[in-house]
Amino acid sequence: MNLFINTISKTSSIILFNEKREIIDQIDFEIKWNESSLLIPNIDSFLKKNRLTYFDIKNIVLVNWPGSFTWVRTVVLVINSINYITNNNLTPISFFELFPNYPIIKSSSKRDCFFKKNKDSQIEIIPNDDISKYLTDNNIKTIYWESDIENVEIIEKIDYLNIIKQVKLKEIKKIEPLYLKKPNIC
Repeated sequence: MNLFINTISKTSSIILFNEKREIIDQIDFEIKWNESSLLIPNIDSFLKKNRLTYFDIKNIVLVNWPGSFTWVRTVVLVINSINYITNNNLTPISFFELFPNYPIIKSSSKRDCFFKKNKDSQIEIIPNDDISKYLTDNNIKTIYWESDIENVEIIEKIDYLNIIKQVKLKEIKKIEPLYLKKPNIC
């Protein structure tokens, strides 16, 4: 069995899938700003519900970024700690691998957002006011994920089954947190 963990999206998800890449079970829950206190209990109860232990898991796929410094660091620490004991394989993926089309916008703060124009473009950090202008100037009417932009269709549904079928499982033993922004530490 394998786990897919996404805590970066608005709604967090833990998905159990088998070697044939079929989804066995899934839970969705709110975790934002409570990663350290809610992630492990949610994984524990999910595994117990499915009559599994951490040692039954062969690979953990983790959506690793982008997110706040503390958020990403906490989730990666939890997954690496589990893996230190179980010696599972880990597969990190990006939030931007969750959607099939572009542009993709991911809220970064009240002031700006992460923006990826197309599959080959670099991820940019753009002020919210500028992203609205870009979408209007380029007549973009559909975007993927989070934004408070007017006159644009927001598509936030993640096709986890398709992602699970396409993800290339890796044999990594430790995930490094990835950041687009430097930590805001005084």
